[in-house]
Amino acid sequence: MRRRALAGLQWAGIVAATLFALLPLYWMGLTSLSRANAVLTWPPRLLPDPGNLTLDAYTAVLTTTSALRWLANSTGITVASILVALAVSVPAGYALSRSQGREVKVMGAVLLISKMLPATVLLTPLYVLARAAGLLDNPAAVVLGNLSFAVPLATWMMKEHFDKVPGDIEEAAWIDGCSRLRGLWSVVLPQARPAMAAVTAYVGVVSWNDFIFARTLLTGGDSTTVTVGAAMLIGEYNIDWPRVMALALLATVPVLAMFALLHRQLVRGMSSGMH
Repeated sequence: MRRRALAGLQWAGIVAATLFALLPLYWMGLTSLSRANAVLTWPPRLLPDPGNLTLDAYTAVLTTTSALRWLANSTGITVASILVALAVSVPAGYALSRSQGREVKVMGAVLLISKMLPATVLLTPLYVLARAAGLLDNPAAVVLGNLSFAVPLATWMMKEHFDKVPGDIEEAAWIDGCSRLRGLWSVVLPQARPAMAAVTAYVGVVSWNDFIFARTLLTGGDSTTVTVGAAMLIGEYNIDWPRVMALALLATVPVLAMFALLHRQLVRGMSSGMH
């Protein structure tokens, strides 16, 4: 009886946590499907009213705004940020893990300290560099901004994983004739997939949710991202909440798809970290 009661409490906790996590998505969906006057009623209705449900918000967002272009811009910037972040953080994390020199440790500390700088501090020098390089209103400038914010932590995430990989495995590969680079590619990286998935998820979320770099380094209009585009739907005196929530829900779909693709490696990484 005690075991059943404990199991029941555990399942109740899981269900409560799931409902709590899904409540924002549910409220976004309900608001996006409601008429504007129904959204402003008080007290708010938690259950949908069939008479006030409509797809007008989605139709308006897709036909009267550049929502699809904004989503495409955000997708391109996010994918580029993930690829470059992996290309930088994997070898950098490996170097921090395997090197014993004092200089490397100092560089690692500097890299970690740079993660503590807020994005507003990085914004001015990035704007000056982007203007000097002719990258203003170019997605590459936003990618560089995202990397300056995400790569330090991504590098340390990879370092922590490489620290757990025994060096004997690499030494055995070297004895068999592998170079250090070949050993990293063929022996170490296959075991680092959970960490690479975690880095992908982290950089992907940071890049997709970025507002300050896209707002400053892009001129707006069709060249901006979906986060800035959602803010453009907010007027000075009026907010069309169904349209804002419709665009926000459309912007959530790619993130959910990314986690659906990565969930196996993420679960594997969390499971291995418990042992």
